Amino acid sequence: MSKHKYPREWGKLYERYLDEYLPERKETICRNADAEYTKLLAQKPDVGKGMMADTMNTWLCIVSFYEASDHLIGGEAFRIIHGWHIDKLRFLGRIIDANKQHLPFRLMLHIYRRYEKDLHKHRAKGEWTDAWDVAINPDNRQEGCCFYLIGCPIARHAKAHGYEHLLPYLCKTDHALAEVLHARLIRTKTEILGGDCCDYWYVGDKSDAAKEFAELDKI
Repeated sequence: MSKHKYPREWGKLYERYLDEYLPERKETICRNADAEYTKLLAQKPDVGKGMMADTMNTWLCIVSFYEASDHLIGGEAFRIIHGWHIDKLRFLGRIIDANKQHLPFRLMLHIYRRYEKDLHKHRAKGEWTDAWDVAINPDNRQEGCCFYLIGCPIARHAKAHGYEHLLPYLCKTDHALAEVLHARLIRTKTEILGGDCCDYWYVGDKSDAAKEFAELDKI
């Protein structure tokens, strides 16, 4: 397979999916997905660089393969594809246990505080105008890691182009990585489902908080 512009990490997994489920259409779909991704990338909102921008690129990849496959490769396909991605990360669960170590939560807070600092710096220059805003621990949680992401550019894109049914599949992947680290993401709202923000509260999966919210849907 020749080099494509869509993200290689996800592209290889989509190609694997095509090998297994649509082998006779693989070459055509990959070629069309590459063209679609190139077009979407040129229209990409100004979300800056780094981890958050990579999430937007993942979303554009999802949309590209969805359109390139005449909507055959949708949310359920991405659920399978993301499962393969998580399988490669399961070794982390042998090293990290969020019930016993505070490192995962400290690292998350460091990442989002750094993002907040970079966001303010670039906004002052008129850059990153479409990026997520972030609020660190607005609920004053005393355990785990809590933050809100506000003004989701992916949700805006999904609503503007009729992909509201696809985005929840991407949102739900936040839960899968938490589970690898023996953590639980407690989330009560997302913007694509009508919330005013996307709230994140990560705790150990054996914590009292996890037990209290055990019946909460993983949105």
